Amino acid sequence: MKKLLLIVFAAVVMSFSVFAEKKVEPLSSQMDAYLVTLNKDGDEELKPAVEVYPKDKIEYKLTYTNNSDKELKGLVITGPIPQNTFFVPGTNNTKINSDFVVSIDGGKTFEPEPVKRMVMKDGKEVEVIIPPEKYTAIRWTPNVPINSKEKQIFTYRIEVK
Repeated sequence: MKKLLLIVFAAVVMSFSVFAEKKVEPLSSQMDAYLVTLNKDGDEELKPAVEVYPKDKIEYKLTYTNNSDKELKGLVITGPIPQNTFFVPGTNNTKINSDFVVSIDGGKTFEPEPVKRMVMKDGKEVEVIIPPEKYTAIRWTPNVPINSKEKQIFTYRIEVK
């Protein structure tokens, strides 16, 4: 009986130690990718993206959750635009009051749309708008904190070249 009690005690201590060491981060994030398809009625459906082909549209869903008991400030959400894809204009969506900017240099710098540059054309310097096909990353900066236990969701679409 004494040996069984010692084993049970040891098991409880070990399970408590594992439980006590499990630390929950204040902020968690998840990124999901969905293939955008049309059903027989012509309505859009989102299915988990497993394989993609040229001309397929993918919707990325970025979910941020505040697991703490305090509001979190300073959240910056950056979404990648993988090689051989391009950003679909106007598909950056969120219900969160945010500033939206894009990058054309691999995420080194970000600026608001439309991205403009001065280039030489026919011997003259002219301003051109950089098309969304040249974006390499996008970013939201929320103007509000993420409250305790709140989720903030950001979505955008890309198309496979």
